[in-house]
Amino acid sequence: MMKSLAWGLGAVLLMAAPAWACDTINSKVVKMSVCVDDTDWVLQAPQGAQELLYYNADQTLAFTLITEKETFPVSDFRSAILANAVSGAGDGATIDDVNILSERIENVGGKPWNVIEYQVGKQGGGYIFQNFYYVQPGFGSTQFIFWSLPDAATAAAYRAGQMLTDVAFN
Repeated sequence: MMKSLAWGLGAVLLMAAPAWACDTINSKVVKMSVCVDDTDWVLQAPQGAQELLYYNADQTLAFTLITEKETFPVSDFRSAILANAVSGAGDGATIDDVNILSERIENVGGKPWNVIEYQVGKQGGGYIFQNFYYVQPGFGSTQFIFWSLPDAATAAAYRAGQMLTDVAFN
């Protein structure tokens, strides 16, 4: 009986181990936190409006958190996301070089977040982005943007799902 209990406790501890690798990070701008598994993600120096920037170890996947105290109409937020996609693509990219793959609403931290998935680049090349964005008066605005090359898009979507299950509004 004691062996069975010890075995069961050991199995529970092993299953819980990944949660212990998680580092809870509180936003300095909005009242929200996220748990980042520091065994999977490597912190980078944020740029511009980014509050956080991470790459995975082999730099095939990345995500950033952008937060603002200001709020915007959701349609304006979406337009700004696409304009930034064009701007970031460089090489004379235009809005025609942004291929919207899907749009939907997902529950993140108990709140309805807009999601737009798009690919940026000439002739179907470039990165695939999964942009989860939320805006609410009294809260502000935030985006989790995950990106990868097309062959790693499924892995990026999986990792986004893992991380976003741990978003909490404080």
